Amino acid sequence: MNLPQQKESGFTLLEIMLAVLILGLVVSMVTVSLSGSINAIDVTIKQGELYYRAQIAMERISEDLTSALLTSDMEFMGEKGNESAGQAVLLTFSSMAHLVFDPKNDSPGMGRITYAVQADPDQNNHLFLLRSDVLQRPTEDNKGTGEIEAFVLADRLRSVTFTYYDQQGGKQESWDTTVQEGDEEAKAKRRLPAAVTCRLEFWINAEEERTITFQTTVLLPTGLIQAKPEGGS
Repeated sequence: MNLPQQKESGFTLLEIMLAVLILGLVVSMVTVSLSGSINAIDVTIKQGELYYRAQIAMERISEDLTSALLTSDMEFMGEKGNESAGQAVLLTFSSMAHLVFDPKNDSPGMGRITYAVQADPDQNNHLFLLRSDVLQRPTEDNKGTGEIEAFVLADRLRSVTFTYYDQQGGKQESWDTTVQEGDEEAKAKRRLPAAVTCRLEFWINAEEERTITFQTTVLLPTGLIQAKPEGGS
């Protein structure tokens, strides 16, 4: 008795190629989706880091300026600031916000605070924001010029800008309480700004020219005090 022969079933070459094509499309779609998610997470992490850096820097600047004082042997000198190829002093003043890191060799008191920017040698167009804090002594040269020894307060910066406001709300790009020797009238008018605005611009992606900006305005209590003119009632 002859049994009927069964046909062998299988995939044709066309079916296999079609299956491979569909699998490739699915893998590509999953890869693109995962890549987009990873990039979004990476950007979110970087922005979170920048927010933290900006918060630390702004808090430190605010505390220093809020405690600023104008003394007879220390001037308040502020520049607008911005991008710099080397180290540039932007702001120097006296403040009671002096930080004591080494109690054995340092003590609380009035500090000479200096803020400066310096180019990052490892990152093109990136800046460091530097902070110097030295206990103010009568024998020191308190001009606040030249190279300074400082700590990095913030990095990955594109620009740093300070703006100064007088007691009438007038906006100025710089502030200098220095007066000529013997000019008693000008010396009597020396005063701190009423407020200072600090603007920090951080790089998110330098290649794509994407940045994020943080800004705060600090009121200076001693700068808000208006001295009575002589002979006034």
